[in-house]
Amino acid sequence: MTEIKFLLKFGKREHLESLVKGNIYCSNAITFWGIEDKLKIKWQGDILEAGTRMFAQKMIMHNPDTKEIIAEYGNSNGLMRVELAEKMPVFCMFAVYEKDCKIDDDGTVSINLSDDKKQMIRDHFPNADAVAIIPNPEVFIEDIRNSIGTEIKAENVHYFHIDKGFDTKDGQTAMDMEYMKYLMQDVPPVKDDKGTRYTFYADYAFRVLFCKDVFFEKEQEYRIILPNEVIEDGKSYPVRLSEKYEICDLNFFFEKTEE
Repeated sequence: MTEIKFLLKFGKREHLESLVKGNIYCSNAITFWGIEDKLKIKWQGDILEAGTRMFAQKMIMHNPDTKEIIAEYGNSNGLMRVELAEKMPVFCMFAVYEKDCKIDDDGTVSINLSDDKKQMIRDHFPNADAVAIIPNPEVFIEDIRNSIGTEIKAENVHYFHIDKGFDTKDGQTAMDMEYMKYLMQDVPPVKDDKGTRYTFYADYAFRVLFCKDVFFEKEQEYRIILPNEVIEDGKSYPVRLSEKYEICDLNFFFEKTEE
């Protein structure tokens, strides 16, 4: 996390005031599905949350207990979701990296977002009128870890070619193998005469929530996930914050962070 210099939370001022008082409001994947599917707002929602597009030239489904073949398919393209991750609480922020900062004459590191990123924020968060600025991400994350009462996973989001995959020379569509390797990193791959087999265990279902399509990569998202919690709707978790955080009017924030 050393490259991340600040974390930002964009939103309505009233919601951010609750955040800096120590209330972390989490949503689940089902909420994000609804934003895109029902409201047709892709930037704010994502039907691929806790899921993936599965591209395959041949697909065989086995009974996990008996190994009996349940179904076989030829060229396939389907939306698959990881059920265990659908209702895990997720808290999202914008990560400010070294490339998004400048060093003043006195050595002070300050935020210096590009015009493109400012416009992206306005487009992707049209209801936001303020921003909460977290200049000490490690302290903030550790406060949550120490006070929330359940395990947390905190990590920057990784962006892959999930929605459309890659076109192959023979006219097929292939999955992004870097994405598959990330999801299945906890279990060593097994090689045999038929190829390489990757396995994704339920214990690591949370990893799918740290993956998004490259469509969203400009959002530079950082997430906190509670893998052992289940929420039906949005839920606020109380946290003892050891430091105070500034809330800034969004227009003023953009004006003072000129390139």
